[in-house]
Amino acid sequence: MKKLIFSLMAVGTLFASCSKDAVVEKLIDGLTDSNKIVGVWELSEFNVDAEAAGTYTNLAEDALEKLSEEGCAIVTFEFKEDAELVTENAVNYLDISAGLTGLIVPCPTEKDTETTTYTYIDGVIKFKDKNGDDISANASIDGDVMTVDAEGLDLPNFNVKGELIFNKK
Repeated sequence: MKKLIFSLMAVGTLFASCSKDAVVEKLIDGLTDSNKIVGVWELSEFNVDAEAAGTYTNLAEDALEKLSEEGCAIVTFEFKEDAELVTENAVNYLDISAGLTGLIVPCPTEKDTETTTYTYIDGVIKFKDKNGDDISANASIDGDVMTVDAEGLDLPNFNVKGELIFNKK
């Protein structure tokens, strides 16, 4: 009888330790995911679905490409280890015009800055915008490149199929 009790206890301990290990492994994976995103990320590309994009969106894509080539950061996300997110956004201060040589897009000197909290779990970034609305978007990180689903961010005038590419500074 004692052998049976000890055997049952051993099996119970084995199962308990397996499920604890699985929980610990899941937590470690979640922390590893979160650690990938920590740092400063600058928007470098805006790739849209050509069929879904309108003139305004295509113009924005071209303007961002020109500004990125000049080293001008239009949107910056700083994901901190303590789950704080600081966003700098100069989109409202863009002054786009056309010239004989193409687009004229000076780098804005003003930016709007917002601070909130975020989570990054299982490839999904979640945070609240300045109005307190929940924002959620799929995001994948490969080294120093983060690809974010543009549709998920629900950006004004940019809510189309496509992706935002951020490079880590």
